[in-house]
Amino acid sequence: MEEQSVLDYLKERLSLRRLFHPDGSEQINQEPADGGEPETPLVSFDGQTRFPWRSILALVLALLAQMQLEPPAQNWIAGVALYTSSAGLLLWGLFMKEWGSFKRQEMVETTIGLNIRVIPLFIFIPLIFAAFLTFGGNRFTLVNILLWLATLAAGLWTFWEPQKREPINFIDFLRRWLFKGNRFDTWKLLVLAVFVISVFFHFYQLNQIPLNMTSDHTEKLLDINDVLQGQTQIFFSNNGGREPIQFYMAALFVKLFDTGMTFFTLKLTMSVVFMLSLIYVYRLGKELGSEWTGLFFMALLGFSAWANIITRVGLRLVLAPVFIAPVLFYLFRGLRTSQRNDFILAGILTGLGLLGYSAYRVMPLVLIAGVLIFMAYHKFRRINRNTWWAFGLLALFALVMFLPLLRFAIDYPEVIGFRTITRMTSAERQLPGAVLQVFFSNLWNATVMPFWKDGNTWVISVPDRPALDLVSAGLYFMGLVLMVYRWLKSRRWQDLFLLVMIPILMLPSILALAFPEENPSLSRAGGALIPIFVISAIALETLLMSLWKRSRHIIARVCVVLLGVGLLAFSAAQNFNIALVQYPDQYKRSTWNTTQMGEVAKDFVAHGGDPYNVWVVGVPYWVDTRLVAISAGYVGMDYAIWPQDIAKGTLDISGPKLFMVKADDIIGMNTLNQVYPTGTAILNTSEVQGQEFFAYVVPGK
Repeated sequence: MEEQSVLDYLKERLSLRRLFHPDGSEQINQEPADGGEPETPLVSFDGQTRFPWRSILALVLALLAQMQLEPPAQNWIAGVALYTSSAGLLLWGLFMKEWGSFKRQEMVETTIGLNIRVIPLFIFIPLIFAAFLTFGGNRFTLVNILLWLATLAAGLWTFWEPQKREPINFIDFLRRWLFKGNRFDTWKLLVLAVFVISVFFHFYQLNQIPLNMTSDHTEKLLDINDVLQGQTQIFFSNNGGREPIQFYMAALFVKLFDTGMTFFTLKLTMSVVFMLSLIYVYRLGKELGSEWTGLFFMALLGFSAWANIITRVGLRLVLAPVFIAPVLFYLFRGLRTSQRNDFILAGILTGLGLLGYSAYRVMPLVLIAGVLIFMAYHKFRRINRNTWWAFGLLALFALVMFLPLLRFAIDYPEVIGFRTITRMTSAERQLPGAVLQVFFSNLWNATVMPFWKDGNTWVISVPDRPALDLVSAGLYFMGLVLMVYRWLKSRRWQDLFLLVMIPILMLPSILALAFPEENPSLSRAGGALIPIFVISAIALETLLMSLWKRSRHIIARVCVVLLGVGLLAFSAAQNFNIALVQYPDQYKRSTWNTTQMGEVAKDFVAHGGDPYNVWVVGVPYWVDTRLVAISAGYVGMDYAIWPQDIAKGTLDISGPKLFMVKADDIIGMNTLNQVYPTGTAILNTSEVQGQEFFAYVVPGK
């Protein structure tokens, strides 16, 4: 045979076909089509027992690198040098097979059935148009909600594939979940323990952390109050516009659990939905790796200060990762097993996510990217026809769930796109530079956010520190190196998809071209939590598994267990400090003490005062006086009054009166002394200097 020329070799290696397909020497890991776990492990070992010093040293250098990037030092030169050394050692270890060699996952080529039920289809199609037409006027009504649900039911009747399952009650389900045969499943106990620890992180002092509300919270509570009063809007247009799910969830909590129109209600609803999403976080990790991947993924994300902060703040910010996790789970499993129902569920959740938070609007781009990568991987094969059909189903059911907001978007395009347009264009403020220059600057800042600085928005972060804790950041970096290496070696389309989706999910933050100071943003880039922590979990699992397989003595295996537990414990401890010590402290110093002022007003009413006889004497750039009323339990009231209006606005009102005055407001205090010379000024001190105020009490006649 003729020897291959250098030119032919380079052509073969650099061809677009090889971008998605490895050479024929790679083994293929066939998987079951029933949605179960792969029979062959994703990681194999060469059986050698040499000590994996390169991998361990790479981990140590990655942690040292991140220590250099932590405040207050933030020495980026040393951090970059150490991370570069860590990457070099990790690649060396991978080439020397200290870490496992990774096999390629391949789906079993089964066909997604094209059969549908014809009669329900002819009911489904007109119902889509009928539901769409009835959503006019930006209102949910009994009629359009029933039509919407009927449309969904008809769609499921048309396309859902029935599955044969034995009827099972809750007790039997619980027994099967906790036991394997007649033996107690200790693994489930471990999963439950991690979930409980995550619950602790997210519910610890939830009523106090964070303490005071901001004006954004005022708008949210006013919208929830409108819902409870029967104003069932589809899109809440004030304050830049907001999607509806949070408001209806919070209204439901107020009705069912009597949590009240409070900051706690906002925080509780978001914390509950985040904890429910951890079920899919675990399942997504299992789908992409193993049970250990799912466990580490749930642990790292459950402990994460990033996720904890955007959940605790009580806004709708966490709804992006909450919906992304289950959508990706059903998408990955559907593409692996060719189960039509998985794509239907992914579509339903995609549409619902679009009703949650505006940053989720990039999710269709993520799904398109994933399907294109999958199809490129399976080029000119029968699977692609299945993929088109499956993706069409996903898009169809996403459209069904998106119908209310779609109608609003068509009726009021300038309203629903207002916030996006003002951030991307010069509609509100001139762009600070050339578009490409600002874009790539934003892209860089968002990309390094996990390691470097998370922005300057104190409401949703501890400003100017890395978005990740030390351990998660180090593992994320090692995971990135590992994923690139694994993709180059085995061309798993899932690896490339995980890498590609990170910048796409960060686009809502990156595209703040007119306001680059708002980038990076932990809230707008919150969807990237899912792929970032998946990659971190894969790095942790493969490292520990590599060490475990090479451990031949009980002491060595104990050391591996202690290493894993130690890394998770250190991550949990630092995240606790960030989210539950540093964050509430700086948040308290950055907000006005409206909660304390509300307590003073509440005490005044409890001692016989009239809630309508309470005022906050206005000073520019002081408290949102609506928040004081809300904190006192009176949503919709505004306690504001200016010094010049005190005499004419309050003298004719009978009964005792309460005025709250900023401690350094000389004009307001002098006015009160002149109008009400019999009043008594009581100083209320604060933990934060500059937040003192007087409660000026005027006795009744």
